[in-house]
Amino acid sequence: MNPYRMMMVFSLVAVTALGYLFTQYAYPKITLFDAERVSDNFRHLDRVFPVRTIASSSMPMTLTQAPQSVSVRYHYQGRDSSLEEFLQRSRTTGFLVLHKDHIIDERYFYGYSANDKATSFSVVKSFVATLVGIALEEGLIRSVDDPITDYVPSLLGSGFAGASIADVLQMSSGIAFSEIYGDHSSDAYRIFDDMYLWLGSISGITASYPRATAPAHVFHYASINTQALGMLVREASGQPISTYLQEKLWQPMGATSEASWMTDIYGEEVTFMGLNATLRDFARLGLLYLHEGRLNNQRIVSAEWVRRATTPDKPWLQPGEIDGDWGYQYQWWIPRDGHGDYSAIGIWGQFIYVNPEAELVIVKTSADADFKPHEFEAITVYRKIASMLLERSKAGG
Repeated sequence: MNPYRMMMVFSLVAVTALGYLFTQYAYPKITLFDAERVSDNFRHLDRVFPVRTIASSSMPMTLTQAPQSVSVRYHYQGRDSSLEEFLQRSRTTGFLVLHKDHIIDERYFYGYSANDKATSFSVVKSFVATLVGIALEEGLIRSVDDPITDYVPSLLGSGFAGASIADVLQMSSGIAFSEIYGDHSSDAYRIFDDMYLWLGSISGITASYPRATAPAHVFHYASINTQALGMLVREASGQPISTYLQEKLWQPMGATSEASWMTDIYGEEVTFMGLNATLRDFARLGLLYLHEGRLNNQRIVSAEWVRRATTPDKPWLQPGEIDGDWGYQYQWWIPRDGHGDYSAIGIWGQFIYVNPEAELVIVKTSADADFKPHEFEAITVYRKIASMLLERSKAGG
């Protein structure tokens, strides 16, 4: 073949390959949040990105139903509103309330049903932290005070060097990663180009970020921390994190449906987002924490881990210290003015909320572009439901 023809063939192959990559990975990412597609995309993330499948449990735990009205009214930032108004305003796709282990309210919108898998976004971070706790209790990790690089040597030359596992769990690693929603030049957006257009593995990308500040001094929310924790679980357990999740959580918790977890193009899980499951199966993590580490008639993680994971132990992590409303610990958010409640929270309005005093777990999935101002309002709504249920219990209802 003459050089000109070879060059033409090479160019055609290159253009075809780039077109394929754009069609398969870049275009879905660009259109993921399109207003007319977002609800459907969040229900079918396995059609948008590659995933690993997580099998349902061979020991399913049925969640029984005992319907009650939870149609509360509340006051927030100078406005009276109702639960129904909030669910509509925050573009809720699914809403599930469990009280004393019974489903008392379950609602779906925008074409969702109890059998559909909703995506989690950062709600998955609380699952990853729980797997760290299980690995710790199995002796696969010696201590959360150990440097994370003791277990993930590929991070030695990165900004994670010098950070303990606890620092990473607490979003206090000092890593230089910008997570500014709405700014498409921030790392939270650019990482998708790196993963799906330029063929970098998520592990390699994670190891490329430098340090911004010394660890263990300040809270800086950066999803890349959870990716490092996923690498930790993989290295400590010797298996993909989705396999470890299936064995250590999905199976013993009695998950009744198959789930999936988003991956890069090499099949490695993107551990800061993209766990896709039914609301009832998401609720099982809340029930596990509500019952201090026991579920489906077995001990899955220790009560000590549940307490440690949800009790801030640094001054800059106390409730109210973060944006005036929040505290944080091991990938769980702790709202101010609480009495032991906490929540897993994901962008676009995803929640697993736990209120031990009221024996309450609430799961909410949404396609809410205006999610940020709605986050603490959601906590206000959940607390109103908790107060109502506590009053009913005292009255013998």
